[in-house]
Amino acid sequence: MLSQDRQEIIMQYLQTNKSVRIADLSNDLGVTRETIRKDLYEMEQEGIVRKVHGGAILNKANLETKYVTRKTVNEEEKKAIAKKAAELVEDGDTIYIDYGTTALYFSREINNKKDLTIITNSLPIAQELIDYSHFDVIIIGGNVRKNENSLFGPIAYRGIEKLFVDKGFFGIGGLDLQAGYTNMHMGESEVSRLMMKHSQLKIMMADFSKFHSTSMNQVAAIDEVDILITDTTSDAEAVETIKSLQTKVYTVEAERSYKDE
Repeated sequence: MLSQDRQEIIMQYLQTNKSVRIADLSNDLGVTRETIRKDLYEMEQEGIVRKVHGGAILNKANLETKYVTRKTVNEEEKKAIAKKAAELVEDGDTIYIDYGTTALYFSREINNKKDLTIITNSLPIAQELIDYSHFDVIIIGGNVRKNENSLFGPIAYRGIEKLFVDKGFFGIGGLDLQAGYTNMHMGESEVSRLMMKHSQLKIMMADFSKFHSTSMNQVAAIDEVDILITDTTSDAEAVETIKSLQTKVYTVEAERSYKDE
């Protein structure tokens, strides 16, 4: 497991318990205490946690720093992917929009569509869409994950049981040919997995940085997704392998406001 993935899990522990113990993390994650100490040191350097004897606690004043920064990564690629995904939406569709930055950009690209019914577990996406009178917006209930303002948990899972859509648009944390499409947060991953099953057409949006990366929870196997939208920087060999599994792949060029030197 990469240090970034471990630190995401540590953040989940902290969000729930407000503090963590090095011994517990070492046992749960199957790594040495020294590895956990290094993770906590890096998180402390970023201002996310404050180390205490035997563990760490949240540094609430700077909690969002890492995650706000993350949302600006590969912005041009994400916007280009979102624009292409919006072309797949037709007037009158019932669609699901997953949580995440690319999904948020996607929600901003569909404002010219008519008579859409939109289901989402993302509060920012719902807020983006509710002012459009020609959209019916349905929010899946549940527990709020504060980092992403997304909804998950037993209430969300029960709500999904009888919801079905024409097209589901999903973001992802990692894409690996063996592990499939994966995300870090267990609850969000379960929402995505359930909505995948309830989408007639499953559309994945993933920029190049997601390739050859694996998070903890599988959302779908590679061959379970109907359409993958990525950018031209993505691993060409991996893209061809995905195409061979009967997944339609669109690769888009990111728009730049400058010329690369």
